[in-house]
Amino acid sequence: MLSGRQHLPPAEVRPWEVTVATGRSQFVGAGGQFYLAFGLAVREINASLTLGNAPSVDVLASSHDGRHSLSFQVKTSRNAYRRNRYGNEGFEWDVGAGVIGKHRESFWYAFIDLREHDQRWDPGIFFVPSRWVAEFVKPDWSRFMYFLPTTAQDLTLDRWDLVQGFLAGERFASDWANDWPENKLVRWGTAS
Repeated sequence: MLSGRQHLPPAEVRPWEVTVATGRSQFVGAGGQFYLAFGLAVREINASLTLGNAPSVDVLASSHDGRHSLSFQVKTSRNAYRRNRYGNEGFEWDVGAGVIGKHRESFWYAFIDLREHDQRWDPGIFFVPSRWVAEFVKPDWSRFMYFLPTTAQDLTLDRWDLVQGFLAGERFASDWANDWPENKLVRWGTAS
């Protein structure tokens, strides 16, 4: 008779035992994409993960009638909070150079902060219009990061009403996607 533990393969070939805590970024990233898809699904929003088959889009969401859609690029951090970055308190994610100048009303970022603490997570999703990211990140940076000040947290954190409103064709959501709230965001290259 065989016992289960005696016949397991060595740890390095047991992928089911790999967790986010191992620090492997692909698991953190995939976790963020599935977390967003879960959030959309429980709100009865049609969602599809591209699973790497679309270069800049991780999750597609559409209204029930197919008239409105959103494309999301998902960026996930185990701990995005920064007490003092660029002289501000806020949250930060790696985004890559491809974000520079790339925006449209129906293309949003879902910045996910897993808020990891003692092997537990309390995720939050910051919905951010692509314009904010496209205009923040600069081509001469050695590392391409997006910083969201805490002053903009109320505009972005878990704002499912914006997602639902956009997919319903409501004006307030498209206005938000095109706005630049000067008093809440950091902008580079302008006089103070």
